[in-house]
Amino acid sequence: MTIRVLHCLAQIPGKTGSGVYLQAIVREADARGFTQAVVCGLPETMPVTKTGLAIKAENIFVTRFDSAELPFPVAGMSDVMPYPSSRFSDFDKQQLQLYKTAFSKTLATAVARFSPDLIHSHHLWILTALCQELFPEIPLITSVHGTELRQLQLAGHLAEEIIKNVQPVAKALTLNHDQRRKVIETYKLSPEQVTVTGTGYRQDLFCADFCNKEKIPTIIYAGKLSRAKGVFWLVQAFGNLRVNAKLWLAGSGDGPEADEIKTAAATNPRITLLGALSQAELAQRFKQAHIMALPSFYEGLPLVLLEALACNCRVIVTDLPGIRELVTDEAVNDGLISLIPRPPLTGPDILRPEYEKTFLHHLEKALTRQLNKVEKQQFSCCQSLQTTLNETGWRQVFNRIETVYNEVLGEPA
Repeated sequence: MTIRVLHCLAQIPGKTGSGVYLQAIVREADARGFTQAVVCGLPETMPVTKTGLAIKAENIFVTRFDSAELPFPVAGMSDVMPYPSSRFSDFDKQQLQLYKTAFSKTLATAVARFSPDLIHSHHLWILTALCQELFPEIPLITSVHGTELRQLQLAGHLAEEIIKNVQPVAKALTLNHDQRRKVIETYKLSPEQVTVTGTGYRQDLFCADFCNKEKIPTIIYAGKLSRAKGVFWLVQAFGNLRVNAKLWLAGSGDGPEADEIKTAAATNPRITLLGALSQAELAQRFKQAHIMALPSFYEGLPLVLLEALACNCRVIVTDLPGIRELVTDEAVNDGLISLIPRPPLTGPDILRPEYEKTFLHHLEKALTRQLNKVEKQQFSCCQSLQTTLNETGWRQVFNRIETVYNEVLGEPA
């Protein structure tokens, strides 16, 4: 039996971690002969051929933003997105109703034309609640990416209704065990409803190339240009170091925070703004760089962490829930990975001003330590980390997802 899966993401595929995740599982499912369709949210002017999805265009059902139907930019699961976006925390009753009406229409069209056996949505948020409300007879599986837990705090006026409406989902798939615990506690789901399936990376793109490293020690950041990602302080910390090194900032952002970071970076000739990169372009940069820095205040389970490690980058990352579970104690103890203490925050991801100097000091210390190791050409072979990398390709992740598909459909494993 060929399973017909309708994937649902309320954002642009491929532009954020959840969008890359969607592209990956669609690609893996396509390789195994699944029949698939996708519901997604796009700006009015963006063609469906630019979504990077391994399915036919006629099976991509789009809700259009910046349109007569939805006269505002794509609503983002983060308050700072790599493209023009709206914030759920700013939604009033009229915007919320327009959003629900538009996606309800798209979902109804997709289900009528495609007749899915199951729906695989992304984020325990509004779109998932709509899927459950409109099609309670179709098994609903949801991938949790972590940003919905943050939005429950940022857009608290939407939280109560969303929590209630997503509780009947057949399965929620989380990135790690800490996130599983939070989902069970926050959404009041049963332990049987929540399964850890993890995240992955493209092993065909992200791999070591020792001969391709830059001659000058090079640090790379990859992600949204926002304060919540710690990039503002990374630029400051790097600028305070008097070292012969370079910093690459890969990614984009929209709004005053991104502008602030770009302006600060432009004053330092050792910093290069790379802009948004494709997966292939990012893989090439990781192969060239020596250190990947990710000083975020909030993450689900960052794909770039796996990708950089696979390309033999040393890593500097905030000690967030789930990170140690992924990178192994051996890699931390060997010095391959530097964990920065997570500073006290206001809300889910705003650094409290009185702790800025301390966070900056920890970041400078970690940068200095890893740059010294690069200068001394200290290499570390971590067997436990390599085992983790071998087991976290998208093929292995989809193996776990397919097991859940079969379980909810009552199919043999």
